[in-house]
Amino acid sequence: MINNLKLRQLRLLVALDSERKLQLAAERLNITQSAASKMLAEIEAVARVPLFERTARGVEPTAYGSILIRGGRSVLADLDRVTDEFAGYRSGELGTVSVGTVAKPSIDLVVDVMQYLGEKLHRVNISLDVSTSKPLIARLLALELDFVVARIPAGVDPGQFDYHEIGAEQAGLLVRAEHPLAALDSVNLEDAVDLQWISQPRESFMRQALERLFYSRGIAPPQRMINTESFSASIGIAAGIDAIVPVPLLIFDLLDPQRFKMLRIRDQLMLESYGLIKLRKRALSPAAMLVFDAMMRLGVESSRPAADGQSA
Repeated sequence: MINNLKLRQLRLLVALDSERKLQLAAERLNITQSAASKMLAEIEAVARVPLFERTARGVEPTAYGSILIRGGRSVLADLDRVTDEFAGYRSGELGTVSVGTVAKPSIDLVVDVMQYLGEKLHRVNISLDVSTSKPLIARLLALELDFVVARIPAGVDPGQFDYHEIGAEQAGLLVRAEHPLAALDSVNLEDAVDLQWISQPRESFMRQALERLFYSRGIAPPQRMINTESFSASIGIAAGIDAIVPVPLLIFDLLDPQRFKMLRIRDQLMLESYGLIKLRKRALSPAAMLVFDAMMRLGVESSRPAADGQSA
């Protein structure tokens, strides 16, 4: 039965899903292609159903294969976590925590948590990944992160997560100091819509917030748009041309105010709320739970309004 599958067999399934070619999966496991082919045949004989479809481009998992791959990733991730914890205790550490976060909380919340925990973190090894919500959620689902501070993208089932809202995030419109609009005391959206813009792709939370802002004023969103996921790339381009870049307010604190300015518009550019997110059915390690609980206390509970009309 499939509950008798060995760890090396699970590793082959996961490697095949990642590489989609038998030869590459074999190289990843440091075995021969013939040995990998024989092992896959043994797994499919145990499962009694085909787990991969052979195509001209390689292999593609069947519905049955996807189920076993998802379970295999979970088993291997848990084993890696236990191995890290075991090694950590032997070396005097409590364990390793992998956290993903969008830009603003990476500065505000994570720093607060580190100060709050103080000496307790001396035995914890924290790995921090700062990115946008879509790749962070993908890595959380792949069990590469313990939890994230992010937003749940459209098309992703929210029922598989424990989500604790922290709050909304404000953004601003960045330009280089030489931009024609930079020196104006007030900028109307009508004056900016036909100029050059740089933003994340349309499915991103930033782009959606920008388009909502224009639609709220009865204006069609900008069409002269350079699309890039990277804020660093956006700012680098805007340093050399007259372009407008929507970025989180935090970005302005990190840039030279002599080189870049924020356009003064009368409306606020607000992103959707973000929250503390973990997989509902996955237990956290003691080290991860230590940091998660601190984030709950400092990020989630402190953002809730006080009861009985008292101000927080």
